[in-house]
Amino acid sequence: MIETWVDIKTEAADYLSKLIQINTSNYLENEMEAIQFLVKIAEKNGLYTYVHRTGGNRGNVVISLKPEYENPIVLLSHLDVVPANEEDWEHPPFAGEIIDDVLWGRGTIDTKQMTITHLMTLLLLKRNKVGLNRDVILVATSDEENGSHFGLIPFLKDHPKLLNNSIVFNEGGGFPLLFEDHAYYLCEMGQKGLARVRITAKNDSTSNPYLPNNSSLQAILQVIKAFQTPDINEIMPSSTYTLYSTIASDLGITFSENEFDSFLQKIPQTYVSLFKAMSKTTFSITKWDGGKKHPSLGGQYEVYLDSRPVPSVNRESYEKMLDTILAGLPVEYEILSFSQGYESYINTEHLALFEKEVRKEIPNAKVVPFLSIGGSDSRHIDSSQSQIYGYCPMMPDMSFDKVIKMVHGINERIPLESLRFGIQNMYNIIIQMEGSVKG
Repeated sequence: MIETWVDIKTEAADYLSKLIQINTSNYLENEMEAIQFLVKIAEKNGLYTYVHRTGGNRGNVVISLKPEYENPIVLLSHLDVVPANEEDWEHPPFAGEIIDDVLWGRGTIDTKQMTITHLMTLLLLKRNKVGLNRDVILVATSDEENGSHFGLIPFLKDHPKLLNNSIVFNEGGGFPLLFEDHAYYLCEMGQKGLARVRITAKNDSTSNPYLPNNSSLQAILQVIKAFQTPDINEIMPSSTYTLYSTIASDLGITFSENEFDSFLQKIPQTYVSLFKAMSKTTFSITKWDGGKKHPSLGGQYEVYLDSRPVPSVNRESYEKMLDTILAGLPVEYEILSFSQGYESYINTEHLALFEKEVRKEIPNAKVVPFLSIGGSDSRHIDSSQSQIYGYCPMMPDMSFDKVIKMVHGINERIPLESLRFGIQNMYNIIIQMEGSVKG
């Protein structure tokens, strides 16, 4: 029986270090070794396990307190990581070294630390004989970094009802924004969508190789300009509006969408780009081709667009948006792919619970809803059937602007106090949610 949080931190650090040492870079397609590592720990401690194989050496694992479960609280994470070049790191990315109470390695933030946080939560519930009114399970997946085709997607196909009427905790939040003597802990309540578009401009009939009029080039330059400052009207996502209103209130002002630019002037410059991206649909030119260097295009020019629509934008409204931006330009477009974003219902009671737990150690903390501009496994879950939270809090020294540079970057690492803090928060949250009681 573990009695102190110091002991818990030591145990969790040992598990996480060993999990980091299992190189699950996505291209290796070998998450099964990590799954078996978790299964061994779980079964040794009296937990139940189920391995869902998806092909080759890949799959997903469910760890639970009981052999059967329904409408559970789901603790979701992924075991695969992006590759890491050892030469770029201060300490080897797959050694799991602990230096000055900081654990280094690929996956210490994205998201093996979350897997161990969830595992420790279940172990503590088991050891402390906590009586729960709701089932709790851990689900750790493969292939999240490459589209989840060997991970959560086939898992949901084979178990379509498991996440119905569930509460899901996944990656995406728990890192604070620090300013004005406040620590705003971000709780991901939704994600923007993703659309990829090809736009083509052809030379008009008067152009020829000897007397080119460059009409296609001129048209494509106008396209690029049009997407730099697109004139579109959108409703700000509710999670974003709530975040900005909370911050504005602390600044002693009233937030208004019509005065968004003046609001941005009052926040730290390091967060301006993030705040802009959370408020509206964004467009980025990722590639453009044409001219003499691309003779196969026959004189036409192409640009490729990577767009992040806000959750309220579906494919039909996105097409109307493109029609408006490109109105009058002699171009054609094709939507190569489109996935709509989502936004969960803002449950103020749950956010208040998260905040109460964080404030036990961070008195100036506020937990605020957050719309992610990236993607995770959460996008594959039906948000109308489940309440999804991207949340695993860390200490203030792991602020959003610091963490975002390490995710998929170099020198990824986690202070062990943040690992302990996340476990302690998650354990206490689970006990108090949905009428759960300690036996």
